[in-house]
Amino acid sequence: MLIHYKKIIATITASAILALIAGVAVTAFSFGLFAPVSGKQAAAAATAQTGGYADDVEFEYDYHTGSRYEVDVIAGGQKHEVIVDANNGKVLAVKSKYKKQYDNARDPAPAVPAPNNG
Repeated sequence: MLIHYKKIIATITASAILALIAGVAVTAFSFGLFAPVSGKQAAAAATAQTGGYADDVEFEYDYHTGSRYEVDVIAGGQKHEVIVDANNGKVLAVKSKYKKQYDNARDPAPAVPAPNNG
């Protein structure tokens, strides 16, 4: 009888450990830890495409489209949403949002030279 209790406890413990490992793996995957391209590399690709600086980087996975990063870039006072493939680092799309002007010291407006009246 005691052997049966030990087997039951061992089975429950093993199941709990496997569930914990599976949960950690799913969490790591959802943060893009298994993606070939890092969030920093995706931000670098996005800023190389649009200029400016990366404001936010989010990893997303969709069964149909695969893994990708959505990078918010502020450039020229405008916000751009750049989609970067998490497998190869290529920029897939750029969506520009022109409704709001962003004023930030990290992205000053370009200087306009004074006209030369001479």
